[in-house]
Amino acid sequence: MSRAIVLGAAAVAIGAAAGGWTIGHGQVHAAAPGRTVPAATATVTRGTITVSEQDPGTIGYAGGFTVYSAAAGTVTWLPAAGARIRPGGRLFAVDGQDVVLMRGATPAWRAFFPGMSDGADVAELQRNLVALGYDPYHAITPGDHYDWATQAAIERWQLAEGWLPDGQIALGQVAFLPGPVRVAALASGAGATVAAGAPVLTGTSVTEVVTVALPSSERSAVTAGQRVTITLPDGAATTGRVRGLAPAAASAPPGSSGSGSGTSSGGGSGSGSGTGAPPTVGILVSLDHQAAAAGLDGAQVQVAIATQVQRDALVTPISALLARPGGGFEVTVVTGATRRNVPVQTGLFDDLDGTVAISGPGIAAGTRVEVPRS
Repeated sequence: MSRAIVLGAAAVAIGAAAGGWTIGHGQVHAAAPGRTVPAATATVTRGTITVSEQDPGTIGYAGGFTVYSAAAGTVTWLPAAGARIRPGGRLFAVDGQDVVLMRGATPAWRAFFPGMSDGADVAELQRNLVALGYDPYHAITPGDHYDWATQAAIERWQLAEGWLPDGQIALGQVAFLPGPVRVAALASGAGATVAAGAPVLTGTSVTEVVTVALPSSERSAVTAGQRVTITLPDGAATTGRVRGLAPAAASAPPGSSGSGSGTSSGGGSGSGSGTGAPPTVGILVSLDHQAAAAGLDGAQVQVAIATQVQRDALVTPISALLARPGGGFEVTVVTGATRRNVPVQTGLFDDLDGTVAISGPGIAAGTRVEVPRS
């Protein structure tokens, strides 16, 4: 794991007094006596400085689940692995009858027909018929009851699909799942005979996420909604937010199928692999820009998660710091043609951004300080 935390004076190598700098990764060293380092200047600014933990992550898809057949028969059609299916689309077919995806949390467990008893599954069906455009006159008020408006909407749907418009939906003709589905893998093949309740395919949502193997020791510093920066394989950066714990161990491939009837698998934390590696917990990160991860399923990325923040700080490049004899730091303040060394106290170091919070006599926003010329 690449660590990117630099905190306080422990990050800086203290050398003997001498004129100049040499800069390492997050470090300041005194230059050898007599050496001259070409100088430029930087402006002290007021802002927020963040210390980040940089950890490995893997791009995948949220919400793994298994799709089951509610009817026994012969599988006559299956989608391809990787296919994306939206509500209203067909998931698979048994005995020539399509199984249509609809959005919902309660699995379809019975047939739908006029006179059936009330239930939450009826409300799910009604919401889908409205969303798919089969209630053009806005006659449906979603609830538990199968009424005449529900029957009319079902018949419009059946006509559009080329089926007999009888207002009845057989058990197994629709499957309620949380939303659009990405097919992860097929559990059977076309021509296979399946029993009622047999798995047919595994899927995920179509939402790309990053699963991060976060050291367990840093878990308390990370909260849901926290902003992160994700470095992609090509070096480009994009942003995201922490969603919470990943639904599987950090070592499990993101987007792998879980168990359950159209629902996401349960939450949990990961651990070390038993090889002496520090224990980790899986953290799920959503991407602010889904297009940034297009075509990168399974790719390894680096995720910078803020663990400490200092607001309203005076910020300068780390390279402006000079090691003082006996310990501590100073900066060279430039005022016109005048240069003077000013002792400073350091706050947080942002090693990713190359900046540090400082305070000291006469140091303010707008102060010019010397830095090595790049």
